[in-house]
Amino acid sequence: MALSDFLAPSLQVGATILSAGSQIAKGNAYRAVGQRKKALSEFEAQQLETEAEGAQGIGLRGAQDERLKAQVVNSLALARAAASGAGASDPTVLNLLAQTSGESAYRQALAMYEGEAQARLDRMRASAVRYEGDTAASDANIAAGQTGIGALSTVLSGGAKVMSMYDKYWAGKDSAGLSGGSAMLDNFDNP
Repeated sequence: MALSDFLAPSLQVGATILSAGSQIAKGNAYRAVGQRKKALSEFEAQQLETEAEGAQGIGLRGAQDERLKAQVVNSLALARAAASGAGASDPTVLNLLAQTSGESAYRQALAMYEGEAQARLDRMRASAVRYEGDTAASDANIAAGQTGIGALSTVLSGGAKVMSMYDKYWAGKDSAGLSGGSAMLDNFDNP
């Protein structure tokens, strides 16, 4: 047997190994990209949750500001009423104080609602972003599994090609009349 008889099968084996290895590497890359997308999504979700907390704080602060404004307005109304000679129990003064308090309560509730509504939106966006990250990681794992199947298919296909090459190169060289892959094995046993 000549050295050139081993060249084609050796090249086929090398090509099969490289092809299967590249598919495995591609699968690993898919997994890595999926994990990075998931980590990025988690980071973005945490930022959105922080914004939600901020929105709640802004709503609470807005409600407190509205209450302080009402207290200032009521205090000024009482001071003006006293300066004009009217008493604090005058029906007009009491009506003005009640209207200011009612308007203040409405504005406080509105500020709280707006803060809570923005916080809910931010939390919903955070959930959606997390879901996107989980989906990307899951899709990457599925793609990586498919490349693993492709690698196995490449190995099996390469093995079949190598066996057909052995049949081609060594089938007629066996003095015992054996053919196919078994002849190749016998050639290794009997140099």
